[in-house]
Amino acid sequence: MERIWKARRDERGFTLIELVMVLVILGILLALALPSYLGTRRKAYIAEADQRLQEWATAMWLYFTEHNGFNTASVSLPSSTANWTFSYTSCPSAGPCVVTATGQGRALTSSQTITYRLNADGTRSINSSGF
Repeated sequence: MERIWKARRDERGFTLIELVMVLVILGILLALALPSYLGTRRKAYIAEADQRLQEWATAMWLYFTEHNGFNTASVSLPSSTANWTFSYTSCPSAGPCVVTATGQGRALTSSQTITYRLNADGTRSINSSGF
């Protein structure tokens, strides 16, 4: 009997069943955490574009209140990032001024857009598509 216990004490390592159980548990944890992570990442990308569009709209509105009209030459678009490109859809001097952020890169596709509209009365609206 003592020889059996001594033989067991000398064995080192994990059994195949123990390793498989660890992999199953890790797989379950990954399946639970991954959707939350991807949703949070998507929200961060949208917040990045929204923040840049808010800054642009504030600068454009300040110009409008001082000069009584929009001017795309005086207020520049937000600079493009790794995830977004920004372009004027329309911006007549009397308004409304519309800017579109288009997704790019590995994280976003060109079908994912955020459109920001700034009206001459100061009202703003934002729409997104492709998310």
